Amino acid sequence: MRKLILFFMILVLVILCGQDVAMAQKKVKLNFTAGGVGGEWYVMAAGVADMIKEKAPWIEMTVLPGGGTLNNVRVGKGEVESGWGLNPFVVASLKGEDPYKEKYPDIRVLGGSFGDTYLHFMVAEDTGITSIDKLVEKKYPLKIGVGRAGVSGEWAFRKLMEKHYKVSYADIKAWGGTVSLTGYPEIATNLKDRHLDFGFINIAPPAAVIQEAALGRKLILLPFIKEQLEFMKREMGFSIGVIKKEAYPGVLKEDIPTAFMGTVFMVHQKADPGVAYEITKILCENASRLPTIAKCMADFKPEIAWKDMPAELHPGAVRYYKEKGYMR
Repeated sequence: MRKLILFFMILVLVILCGQDVAMAQKKVKLNFTAGGVGGEWYVMAAGVADMIKEKAPWIEMTVLPGGGTLNNVRVGKGEVESGWGLNPFVVASLKGEDPYKEKYPDIRVLGGSFGDTYLHFMVAEDTGITSIDKLVEKKYPLKIGVGRAGVSGEWAFRKLMEKHYKVSYADIKAWGGTVSLTGYPEIATNLKDRHLDFGFINIAPPAAVIQEAALGRKLILLPFIKEQLEFMKREMGFSIGVIKKEAYPGVLKEDIPTAFMGTVFMVHQKADPGVAYEITKILCENASRLPTIAKCMADFKPEIAWKDMPAELHPGAVRYYKEKGYMR
């Protein structure tokens, strides 16, 4: 009788364990909004999707075209389950601030620094301008290229001037200046041809556009001061970093402080904790492979990937970071 009872107990356990395994292996489909097809974000997402498929075949991640401002809306509304985001835009979307018309409080993140982009404030040396403060104080007739309307660099310049200095594009025009909303190649050409004296872009160093512009005209990069950086971190979700002089020989004589945007892995707050945990684990335990997908992904460091996030970490990610001892 005892043997029979023991047999049934073992049988029940086997059935229950089998159910758990089946549940764990149940196919999970999720969409991931990246960047334009063929662009770096799209390539990064496709590489991550392949890695997830290899390590956890039960998770199927489909990569969709997207963009830096659009992704937050799609994830925030729950139209897609996940996507790339830039820290300042995540902060803006949570607050419902420009460029967003409503708040998206359901955005969560799994980690950050999947490729960092740095603010570069280019100045022609012959202008005599050596600081952003001096530029504003003198109401200098600023002829600047900032990228196309709505791109991350243009948005960063506009918000820095509006929020920190209380200066609008209309004010710059009143000083006798112009704000050129053109692409990066046009900025380089116009700097060399002296149609512009300044350029403001958000890009990973070393940036070819700066090296190209500097071939035709002596340029410097303006350093950001502590007050500006702390404001941008506190109010706009930027991180504080440094552009190394080695990135731009002939342009930089020393390292300069600047602000940068980190790329974060966004998910909706309703994302399954088990799936969020598994993806976080795969990314962290295969971090050494990420640069083979895209060089910029070498910025990702599992032990600090959870720090200074622009939104709450998803509970699944928190579980992994705590298990590893990265978080307490």
